[in-house]
Amino acid sequence: MSLRYGLTPNSLTDDPDDYMGIVTDNESVNEEQIVEQMIGKGSTVTKAEALSVIEEFEYAVVEAVKNGNNVNTRLFKVHPSVAGVFNDKQDHFDASRHAIKLNLLAGSRLRAAIADIELHKVEIVSPQPVLQQFVDLKSKVINETFTPGQVASIRGSLLKFDTTDSQQGIFFINTTGEETRVENVIKNKPSEVLFFVPDSLSEGTFQIELRSIFHHSNTMKKGRLLNDLIPVK
Repeated sequence: MSLRYGLTPNSLTDDPDDYMGIVTDNESVNEEQIVEQMIGKGSTVTKAEALSVIEEFEYAVVEAVKNGNNVNTRLFKVHPSVAGVFNDKQDHFDASRHAIKLNLLAGSRLRAAIADIELHKVEIVSPQPVLQQFVDLKSKVINETFTPGQVASIRGSLLKFDTTDSQQGIFFINTTGEETRVENVIKNKPSEVLFFVPDSLSEGTFQIELRSIFHHSNTMKKGRLLNDLIPVK
């Protein structure tokens, strides 16, 4: 298998001829498939044993993170950080204004695998909204946080949608799949949308998705920001 990618106009640069690469139509592999690969190559480890070891490993990682530690493995590195604005030097963490964020980076073994990835360039024949950058205009933070009730910006391409159609628009989606649609849109252009973040999104982790039906089409197109977002005040 190869990593399939295509090119789409890059609206974040000044040159109208610039393009950016986006990964497209690649499969996702879940934990069970990984275990099946482990036990399918002649290993003496059973599926139950593999699942048990993975569970213990995940538990140990979670406990380390809960204790405020950084975690460094050959597969990944995790380190916590604090997001939000502090009023002065005497200010303290306030869950209503600040948030703890977990930052995940590839470890040495995953980074080494990059050299072995085969690339296959494809034509993007079915265009979709591309969300390149999310900006919390209150804090000026990019691709990390948003402030409920305040204005945010999304930049990218093919972003314009029909605000009168409740199926189209900007949707915040939490980890349980619950969706909240943005109702107050200030600017609705192909390269940028400005909007007020719903007040109700006060806690949790969210993905942001834009849905649009293009002109002369009846098919709903969807695009997501690659980064998870968390609320701050």
